[in-house]
Amino acid sequence: MRVHAELFRSSTFLVVTLLLAVCLISAEKPEAAAMSKTRIVLLGTGNPAPLPDRSGPATAIVVNDTAYLIDLGPGVVRRAEAAAVSRGIKALEAIRLRVAFVTHLHSDHTVGYPDLIFTPWTIGRRVPLEVYGPIGLKAMTEHLLEAYRVDIETRTNPNGNQRAFPDGTKVNAYEIKTGQIYKDENVTVTAFATKHAMESYGYRFETPDRSIVVSGDTNPTQATIDACHGCDVLIHEAHTPAWLATRPERFQQFSAKYHTTTPELADLAREAKPRLLILYHYSSLSAEELFDDMLARYSGHFVIGRDLDVY
Repeated sequence: MRVHAELFRSSTFLVVTLLLAVCLISAEKPEAAAMSKTRIVLLGTGNPAPLPDRSGPATAIVVNDTAYLIDLGPGVVRRAEAAAVSRGIKALEAIRLRVAFVTHLHSDHTVGYPDLIFTPWTIGRRVPLEVYGPIGLKAMTEHLLEAYRVDIETRTNPNGNQRAFPDGTKVNAYEIKTGQIYKDENVTVTAFATKHAMESYGYRFETPDRSIVVSGDTNPTQATIDACHGCDVLIHEAHTPAWLATRPERFQQFSAKYHTTTPELADLAREAKPRLLILYHYSSLSAEELFDDMLARYSGHFVIGRDLDVY
């Protein structure tokens, strides 16, 4: 009997110990869940062509339920809302879009800018938009606000339906240089110069759990390699040589100076060493041709970005 009693006490001790361990693990879960989880959402992976399945270039980095946009191609607000609905990312609801970064001022990267200013405001955004980008951004912003002056005045006059929150139409535009340009409790953003047909920048985002580099439009640069330097994710443009061969000679000459081919991207990625390479703003004969071309040249982990992909 004594033996049975000892076994009972031992078994009881073991069960209680296991229950305590489970309780401790359960108690830790809310704290773990509260930790930052950075998500990358490809809102638009397209190029200037009006492709029905690829919206204009735009990327969102979401940290702690706050969204940061990079580039404002056509359809950016509706793509963001689509991500909020279909992917359950509430930070991308249109009314919550408040901070954006522009790599350069070409139209395919900025046509969505007035959409970002006015659409969220018309549905209730009450605070100014914060936008960072190259020299010329302030003038672009001022001209857009002037272009829509009648709209603003109509919506904010005594009979206007937005008269109670006029600040939602305001924009704080910041013209940047290289170096750290933005910091809050979620992200530190550093700009680095890239090589395009105008003043242009790439951006490195440091969050509590990831480092992400976005190239924008550019020829391969050492600055991009240095900005990544083993980063978690590098998001980079690319053209395939086969697609480029179908373009007019003038564009081929332009591309050689200001864009990146897949062979060049493979070389760059081998030096930059990202954990994941995402191709976006790409041009190719097909998605399969682009994938096969990269696979033949680069042994690292890469994916071909599609609109509304989340990483």
